[in-house]
Amino acid sequence: MSSIFKNICSLFTGAGGGCVSTPISTGGVNDLRRLILRTLNDNQLLILTSVASQRRSLTSLLKDLSEAREIPLSTLKLNARILRELNLISYGSTREKKTAEVEKLGSFVLRLLGDEPVGAMIRFAD
Repeated sequence: MSSIFKNICSLFTGAGGGCVSTPISTGGVNDLRRLILRTLNDNQLLILTSVASQRRSLTSLLKDLSEAREIPLSTLKLNARILRELNLISYGSTREKKTAEVEKLGSFVLRLLGDEPVGAMIRFAD
């Protein structure tokens, strides 16, 4: 079972499981990739990949990205907030310190956009 298949199944099922598998064609996976690339902007993809590759606070990560890429910090903060609302990343607050992390859905998006084989399956809950 491919990891894309497992990730999709875990996204759409609860603790009880109950998956029914439906194959996604190579074209379907490519269409999903194009949809995600049109939905997320360059700054959001930059933040998502940076959070996935570094274990740091979001503030520290965004400050470094802002300086290195000459992107306003406020723009990066807004895009990080959007990623959190989409359940792609999680991070703490000023009162609750927490390392920024990629959520399950964010990991799925990164795998889908990466170089994994495109023969994916999707399972929906009954």
